[in-house]
Amino acid sequence: MHKVRKNNSDSLNLPITMMTKTFKSGIIFLFALVFAFKLNAQPKRFRGKPIEVGITLGASNYMGDLTPLVALNETHPMGGIICRFNYSDFLTLRGNAVFGQISGNDQNYSSEAAFHKRNLSFKSNIMEVSGTLEWNILGFGETQRTNPGTPFLFVGVGVFKFNPMAQFKYIPGLYDPAEYGDLAKYDGKWIELQPLSTEGQETTKYNSRKRYSLTQVSIPIGVGYKKQFSETWAWGIEFGLRKTFTDYLDDVSLTYVDPQITTGANTGLSTAFADRTPELQNPSLGTNDVGTNETLGAARGDASQNKDWYMFFNFTLTRKIVGGKQTCFQF
Repeated sequence: MHKVRKNNSDSLNLPITMMTKTFKSGIIFLFALVFAFKLNAQPKRFRGKPIEVGITLGASNYMGDLTPLVALNETHPMGGIICRFNYSDFLTLRGNAVFGQISGNDQNYSSEAAFHKRNLSFKSNIMEVSGTLEWNILGFGETQRTNPGTPFLFVGVGVFKFNPMAQFKYIPGLYDPAEYGDLAKYDGKWIELQPLSTEGQETTKYNSRKRYSLTQVSIPIGVGYKKQFSETWAWGIEFGLRKTFTDYLDDVSLTYVDPQITTGANTGLSTAFADRTPELQNPSLGTNDVGTNETLGAARGDASQNKDWYMFFNFTLTRKIVGGKQTCFQF
């Protein structure tokens, strides 16, 4: 075993307070707009190009180092609020504030020896705020009488927050307290991975490997269909990919490093999460090979050849609330 310093961290928790407050504020704002509209509602129909607000609900997933293909069993619920301004029949400006979750696990591909042996896993909440431009292929009229439904393509730019975590599995006899510190207290807990520098980020030897930011830019692209089913209400369905500029949605990208480096710069917990292959071994049989030459310097991820993606498949329900020219019903 390699010598490691005593862990000096009691616990690590996911900082989602700011994300939660932002999401709740958006929900409150949406309901305030709807309430204000109802107070002034008249038997009118909308003409021109009004503003729509609504909700979106669906599923989220990701593609990255832990998923050579999309793992359907790693699908999670997502939801949020949207706002649309129909600039013309063919162009719609849209804002989104959505919340979802992504995850991955090498054991989904246990039949593939390389993935099974690596034994990495993660989960992360995703909070995204974005603006997109929808191209309504057939045109989208303001009433049921003129082009009430159309397929559309969309592209835009977004900002998202993420924070990969993994659940620690303590195996008696595998992590010597004299070398790794008291890791038993973390058994079963979800631990933030970015602060641990599991690939040696910003250590003396790997100073060129910068710690990745938990706030990133994404490019939403996708396709959908929407339909006006009353004078004020519309529904839609869409699938959207998010191109990111990071390879660390899953905290995996480059190579394994010497456990003395990860532990010396951080904690024994860092070394335990950097190489999880030993968790599949039986320390009572003398098969503990943490940080052996088999893994040192070997590829841990795809070396940033491909950036990670996340995606949403979701339904929308929107209502016209303000804007646009309005006239009373004409018969």
